Amino acid sequence: MEITLFGSGTSRSSRCKWTLLELGVEFEYIDGDSLIGSDKLKKMHPLGKLPAILIDGKAYFESAAICSHLCDLHPAGNLIAKPGTHERALHSQWCSFALTEIEAYLWSSFKNQKLYPAEKRVAEIVPNNTLEIMNGLEAIDKGLDGHRYLTGDSFSVTDIVVGFTLNWAKNAGHLQGLTKLSEYLQRILERDLCTFKGA
Repeated sequence: MEITLFGSGTSRSSRCKWTLLELGVEFEYIDGDSLIGSDKLKKMHPLGKLPAILIDGKAYFESAAICSHLCDLHPAGNLIAKPGTHERALHSQWCSFALTEIEAYLWSSFKNQKLYPAEKRVAEIVPNNTLEIMNGLEAIDKGLDGHRYLTGDSFSVTDIVVGFTLNWAKNAGHLQGLTKLSEYLQRILERDLCTFKGA
């Protein structure tokens, strides 16, 4: 199987890179910063964004989808539960939740605080985004009751996907007071193959 991952530093592509490392799969990594928005990248991602991946010549995008697919292709890595199981449903649930209820608001705040040109920034949106982020974080905090990881007591790709979002939230100053969530994130960051420790 030939795998080429197009990514950038500690961006969302680090989810895919970490998943590949945990699976022990050989892959080529290409820093694609210079490709963002290019026609070449748009052949893999319709918006010309990163990450994108080629697996035996077939292109895929969206980091959570890439990570899940890689785990399905390499079941011996034991990073994802089998389809139809309770644990697989929890994987889909928490990944979707983290992306929609937390990460989307983190991204919106980041764009309106730092990324957009000054004339396009809407500072007034940030406080409402923060409220939504905190609601999402508190929900995951409660979801960890009695468990070391999000799908049970074993580390899985769910923790890679959601852990990236939580690390972003931590760096944005949103994890204060959420002791259980902070301890969970620390367990993830302490893994040897973690690719976003310095993010």
